[in-house]
Amino acid sequence: MENNNTLGLIFSENSEVNLGELMRVRSLAAVPVGGRYRIIDFMLSNMVNSGIVNVGVCTGYKNQSLLDHVGSGRAWDLSRKETGLFLLPPPEAQESGGRIAGGIDYLSGALRYLNRSRQDYVLVSDCNTICNIDLEKVFEFHFEKDADITVVYTEAPNLSPKELERHILLDVEEDGRVSDIQVYPKRQKTDCSYMHMFYMKKSLLIEMIEDCLAHDEHMISKNILLANVKKLSIFAYKFEGYKCKIDNIKSFYKFNLELLEPEVREELFGKCDGKNIYTKVKDSVPTKYGRDAEVKNSFIADGCEIEGKVENCIVFRGVKIGKGTVVKNAIIMQKSQIMDNCTVENAIFDKEVILMGGKSLVGESTYPLVIGKKTVV
Repeated sequence: MENNNTLGLIFSENSEVNLGELMRVRSLAAVPVGGRYRIIDFMLSNMVNSGIVNVGVCTGYKNQSLLDHVGSGRAWDLSRKETGLFLLPPPEAQESGGRIAGGIDYLSGALRYLNRSRQDYVLVSDCNTICNIDLEKVFEFHFEKDADITVVYTEAPNLSPKELERHILLDVEEDGRVSDIQVYPKRQKTDCSYMHMFYMKKSLLIEMIEDCLAHDEHMISKNILLANVKKLSIFAYKFEGYKCKIDNIKSFYKFNLELLEPEVREELFGKCDGKNIYTKVKDSVPTKYGRDAEVKNSFIADGCEIEGKVENCIVFRGVKIGKGTVVKNAIIMQKSQIMDNCTVENAIFDKEVILMGGKSLVGESTYPLVIGKKTVV
């Protein structure tokens, strides 16, 4: 059922995220994951599954791959005349080559879109929070609590000092009200971790954006949420399903290999209540396996040619793995070629990488080796 009174906003970039070579030629939202998806597919599908039919994507400048992927939004049933999918301009701060743009700068590029849309409420989210969430429950919670802003959080106990640098923590009262917000704290005082997703009235958001821009304020977490925690009624909705925030190479690698676990796949893709994860569909021939091919606990997309051994891997479309080659604990992206008698372990290959015969590339399990797009080794 369509939710005609809520629009969605998704950030395709995040200045605090560093995926190295994987973002050299593309935006964060367009980074490939899981053998056939892009990062943005998850949040875009969550919004569509909740009935949102008007979605704006706040873009950056490396957006060609993103544009090619989402197109008109047809794969998500967002190719429509009046509503649908809208790609919004990048922030001026980024365009001018000045300071690093914050979330409010990206929202400034969405002001015209917000003012022209007919919906009264808006759901704002980063693109890199991977989950399958029933957003209709978030909306119901918001109105039940009569909240000004509803944020979404999950429990994250026992975070290390390094992990705390990546988390915004919430003090949540028994009734769900947020009493304090800790932005990247040094010590953990609560297990409630903000999922960079919030819901509120559109008119209030527009007012806040304009006020922040007038006062040279640029961070959503500090200048919209923290600044108003004592002034407005901010409530927190607890999400209890699988969630992964992809914000560095380690978390990217971890998420992809976690997809090999049946319970994670079931949580993200196995829902039978219409909460599917959609992506751009490509028609390819089936994968061909040679006589000596051996595949264990791996996801192999279509169009591949497998002659060697593959174990604990995510292999994208059109990949070729030669005879005598052993690939373990690796993510091999579209149209890459690993020739005969190679060894690859704990590695990430971007698209169209070629590894010549007889080569060995072995990274660490805690920090994989990353080979950039179209590299020949």
